[in-house]
Amino acid sequence: MANTPCQNGPRSRRRGAILILVLFVMVILSLLAVSFTYRAGLFRRTVLERVTMLRLRHHAASAAAIAMARLAAESNDFDHPAEPWRLHAPLPEDNWLADWNTDAAGRAAEYVTDYQVLDEEGKFNVLTASSEALRKLGMKEDQIACLFDWMDSDDVVRSEGAESAYYQALPRPHRCKNAPLESLEELLMVRGFAPGDYWGEDDDHDGQLDPCENDGPATAPADNADGVLQPGWVDLLTCQGDGRINLNTAPQSVLRTLPVTGQAVDQIIGYRQFDAGGDEDLESHAFRDPNDIRQLQGLTAADKDVLCLRGRFTSEHFRIFVCSRHAKTALQCRLEVLVKARKNARPEVLQWKFGS
Repeated sequence: MANTPCQNGPRSRRRGAILILVLFVMVILSLLAVSFTYRAGLFRRTVLERVTMLRLRHHAASAAAIAMARLAAESNDFDHPAEPWRLHAPLPEDNWLADWNTDAAGRAAEYVTDYQVLDEEGKFNVLTASSEALRKLGMKEDQIACLFDWMDSDDVVRSEGAESAYYQALPRPHRCKNAPLESLEELLMVRGFAPGDYWGEDDDHDGQLDPCENDGPATAPADNADGVLQPGWVDLLTCQGDGRINLNTAPQSVLRTLPVTGQAVDQIIGYRQFDAGGDEDLESHAFRDPNDIRQLQGLTAADKDVLCLRGRFTSEHFRIFVCSRHAKTALQCRLEVLVKARKNARPEVLQWKFGS
C-alpha cells in the first residue's frame, strides 16, 4: 500500500490532462456555437432588413405611380396647389395598399408612405437667370459667379468664380461643364453649393415648418432652429420649362424675382388664396389666362405687362418626393421622380432616383 500513490500518480496526471483538454474543447465548441448563433442572428437581421427595404422601395414606387396618375387626371386649364395633385388625400384613406392602413384591431400601419409634388414651372428657371434675380432669391455673389462659370462656354474665371483649374485640383477632380445645367442636381458639383443649401430644411417639401425641421441637430434634417423654414435650391430653382413662371403655384420668394412691384406680388398671393372648406370655387382663385392678370386690381400697367409676358398658368414638369417608412425598424426609403405630365396624357419620367 505504501507504493500506491507512486503507481497512481502518472495515471492521475493523464486523467487531469484529458479533463483539461475536454474542458478546452467544450469551451471552443461553446464559443463556436455562440459565434454561429450570433452570425445566424446577424444574417437573419440582414435578410429581414433587405426584405423590408425591398418592400419600402415597392411602396415608394407605388406612391409615385399614384402621384403621376393624379397629375394625368387633371383636366383644368390651370394648375393650382389646392388641386388633388398637390393637396392629395392621405394615401391610407384611398385604400391603395393594405400595408398603409390600420388593422382590424386598430393598430397603426406597419408602413407609412406619403409624397409631395412640386410644380417645376412654379420655380425660377436657372437657365434664364439674371444675377439680379438670383440675388433676390438669396443666392450669394460667389455662388452666382461659380454658377455662371459652370454654365458658360469659356474658361475665363469670374471674380469669386471657378473654372476647370479649381475643379481639377479637388480630391475628386472633375471638369467644369461649361454648358447649361441638364439636371438641377448638378448644382452639387458647383463650387459654393453644399448639400445643406441644395436640400434646405424642408425635409418633406410641403412648405410647412414641421417640428423635426426646427429642432437643430436633434433629428434630421439639420436646421438652425430659428423658427423660419429655409427652403433649399431644389424647392426654388429648376432647369425645366421655357423660363416662364406659373403664377398659380410660384412661392412668394420666386414671384419677387420678377421685375414687378411688391404690391403686385401681394395681389397675386392674395388672389390665389383658397379655402377648400368654403363655398367658393377654385376657379375663382386661379389665373387661367392673361385677361385674369389684366383685370387684377392694384397693379400698374408695367406690372401687368411683365406678368403676362413672364407668367404662365399651366405646367408640364413636376417633381415628386416620396418617403416610405417602416414603423418598427425606422428604416426608410426615399424616391425622387421628375416627370413631364400633360393634361390627360401618360406622364413621361425624366428622372427616377432612389435614396435612403
